[in-house]
Amino acid sequence: MATDIDKFVHDQLSVWPEVAAKYRALKSAETRTLPLKGMLVTLQSNPGRLPIFDHGCPLCEENYMAHQHTLPFEGRKGRRYNILVNRAPIFPNHLVITRDTHVPQTIWHRFPDMLDLAASLEGYIVFYNSPNSGTTVPGHAHFQACPKGYMPLERAADRILREIAAGGQPAEVRFIGQTRDAQLYHYERFNRGIFFLRAETAKSMAKQFYRLLDCLNLIAEETEPRFNAFAYCSEGEYRAVVTLRSANRPACFYAKGDAHFSISPGAADMAGFVVVPETEDFPRLTPLILEQIFEDVTLSEADEKRLLWRLVRTQPRVEVGIGSGQSLRFEIISDGAGPQAVSYREGKIDYNGVLYDELVFEAVTISTLFAEPSFILYTHEGPRRYAGTLKFIVEGNEVQAVNLVGAEDYLLSVVSLYPKAGQKAQAVRLRRWLWERMTRRKVEKRPVLGPELTSTPGVVTWLEHRPSASAQMPEELPVHLHYDVCAEEHCQRYIGLTDKADASAREAIDESWGMLE
Repeated sequence: MATDIDKFVHDQLSVWPEVAAKYRALKSAETRTLPLKGMLVTLQSNPGRLPIFDHGCPLCEENYMAHQHTLPFEGRKGRRYNILVNRAPIFPNHLVITRDTHVPQTIWHRFPDMLDLAASLEGYIVFYNSPNSGTTVPGHAHFQACPKGYMPLERAADRILREIAAGGQPAEVRFIGQTRDAQLYHYERFNRGIFFLRAETAKSMAKQFYRLLDCLNLIAEETEPRFNAFAYCSEGEYRAVVTLRSANRPACFYAKGDAHFSISPGAADMAGFVVVPETEDFPRLTPLILEQIFEDVTLSEADEKRLLWRLVRTQPRVEVGIGSGQSLRFEIISDGAGPQAVSYREGKIDYNGVLYDELVFEAVTISTLFAEPSFILYTHEGPRRYAGTLKFIVEGNEVQAVNLVGAEDYLLSVVSLYPKAGQKAQAVRLRRWLWERMTRRKVEKRPVLGPELTSTPGVVTWLEHRPSASAQMPEELPVHLHYDVCAEEHCQRYIGLTDKADASAREAIDESWGMLE
């Protein structure tokens, strides 16, 4: 497709003199470099960057200029895009890839399209500005693209990811985690909040990318976190760079007099290619001023620390009995098969006419933030959504459904049923109670009031693991034999992923994650 793009750009500029003049001016644009935290940043004097907007949304077809041409691109699930020559270029062959309909700028569900573009545009890098992160048209979904190699951070990422692919361990990055064949690295130079990703498949890359975004704080009233993203293909794999932000513009943009600089960082700027649209600003920029500009818009030290903790923290898996009966109806959300049923027959589980001692429907890896629903269990109170794995076992003369779910995801549901006031304290108390229930099940092999205290070690074990007063649970309660806790009131009421799990409950769990006291 790269050959088609070259021809497309050439043909477009041959009939659009006003924009062609901007691309000719790029060839003689003044540039210089400044050192910044281990990277040599490029400054580009570009007064032609001021955009040409006639009226309305410039990315809607009805507002295209008279000589503007398009090249179609087919995204996932019927999403269609128009490839356009950028009216206000920074780079040669600077493209805008815009949805063919007026829909808001968002990366949700569109990152796979971005990866497909990167795979199709050989020799190009595709980039994205989230709303309030450098885009001038947040009301219309779009990407941008340019030939590879212009942005300093892009070159650094490619060098480092190439070294990793060859088996090296570059000192500039720290490995954070892996989702199937996708790997996430934290870049520890230049600015805070920079991450590199590599993957063999688009699906794994998308999962790792969205997991990173899930762990970010969402600013109130915004549809997605503030960030810039870059994607390209190299050496048979997908590669991406994500720069996380705290603000759209630096303080100097709003300042008066000599303190004013008309710099509004977008993706290119965050990647070390700083565009200076006002000619008088170009010679006045210094490393110190540039450092302050990036400091104003990048992720804070506290937010980066919180994000890294969220990305690497873990949660144990708890087994919760969530329902039983002669027959149970359920639905695995991801397989698209719709509602299904299991029933008790001849001491086993009957599923589609085949008898099982145990039946397990595995779910995705336990989340380091909060998991998405993976199955539905239909109860007499209606359908309930659950995260985690669904397991069916035989207990007595019935089929018992067991939810294997992260302890923090379980606590999110439980804490949501408590009053908002004091939810963090409740989360700590309930986490301690849950830990004790899980521990007791490990040391007790049968549901009796306590172990057979026939030896000194047995007495010590019982004293160490018996419930504390803070658990506030009746001491005579038996330990469940086949799961840690049940979903009824005599344990803790648990109804899976509930709409009551609002921001206050999530904050209570997030801030107390793993705390027992």
